[in-house]
Amino acid sequence: MAMQELLKEIAAIPGVTGSCIFDRKKGPLCRDLDSPLSAEMFRDVGMHLVRLVQMGRMSDLSVRSSHFRFDRYTVVGIPLDNGMVLMTICENQANCSLIATTAGMLVTDMCEASHGDDGAAADDAGEGTTTGEPAAGEQEPVDSGAVDLEMEGYLRDMEKALAGAIGPVAEVVMQDLLDRWRAGGPAIPARLSELAGMLAEEIGDEVLAAEFRSQIRDII
Repeated sequence: MAMQELLKEIAAIPGVTGSCIFDRKKGPLCRDLDSPLSAEMFRDVGMHLVRLVQMGRMSDLSVRSSHFRFDRYTVVGIPLDNGMVLMTICENQANCSLIATTAGMLVTDMCEASHGDDGAAADDAGEGTTTGEPAAGEQEPVDSGAVDLEMEGYLRDMEKALAGAIGPVAEVVMQDLLDRWRAGGPAIPARLSELAGMLAEEIGDEVLAAEFRSQIRDII
């Protein structure tokens, strides 16, 4: 069954506004959603769900489902085996247990559908090119994630300072933001101030963010 059809089955449950698949790097993907959340808040909630799943795995705990209950609506999150999360937005009076159970029954089909979509996208991207060689006019990709020993030391120090501000979740947050930072350019010391700004913004508290910056001032 196609992913969109699976999402429609969930959206048909009484009290459900809609649902989508959330990827920590790409944001909401396949969706059947009329969300009351703003785009920015939607992404924030999705990232919280992804990090919750990651933290569970770090502690050898398997998260089956998670409910975020807000003042006007509830978000039910169910992890997929590919690192993505199924997000369902529903009214507060909706039966979240029923929603989680129904969605959970469709997770296997969703994982298979998402793998199929990834394979099709890869096939489409490969048309007209020679395997292992860039297409005409394209440049060889640059591995911007490769860092030397000095950079690794800087990044460890930044993660340690971040942990002092937000606790054990720092490892997960650091990895998420490192992926976004590396996507924006080469991982070099000259760009560490940019990464520091992203981490300080993620902390959210002005006092803690200032303390974080103070601890890494010799790096940036």
